[in-house]
Amino acid sequence: MKKLLLYAFVAIVSVAAFSTDSYAQKLTKKQQKALAEEQAQRAADSIARAKDSIAKLDAMMVDGVQMTFKHTDHNFGSQESGADISYDFEFVNTGKADLVITNVSTSCGCTTPQWTRQPIKSKEKGVITVKYDSSRIGQFSKTITVYSNASNSPVVLQIRGNVNSKQKN
Repeated sequence: MKKLLLYAFVAIVSVAAFSTDSYAQKLTKKQQKALAEEQAQRAADSIARAKDSIAKLDAMMVDGVQMTFKHTDHNFGSQESGADISYDFEFVNTGKADLVITNVSTSCGCTTPQWTRQPIKSKEKGVITVKYDSSRIGQFSKTITVYSNASNSPVVLQIRGNVNSKQKN
């Protein structure tokens, strides 16, 4: 991931340098030299910022930000249509630095996640609440993908069960 970011950055800097070539041809030698030095300095500054960002990311990984779930799978069993089908996936930040959840995505629009938005300090708990639309009749199996700054990111959670139509009396 870090190498990909660095390669992308170098590619952007290269495109910027080549896009000024036609402009540079209209300048005097002295102006061309000054422009080249300015571009080189900007590139060096950008690379230094990228390396600093990578170092910060490494430090977070070294600190072992880890998201540890009590359970990563939940079976609702059989439920009746219209029932409240939701589950709280509890987790603990077992690392040394703050845990930040950046996104939670689901495999289907019928599943809605809610999660702790503020940074979770070391040894503190958080919750991801997942709600399934019980108006959909039949068996279901859905995944919820949790993205964070943890070394074990992404974490995949799963819910499953069966929704039966309401019994008419």
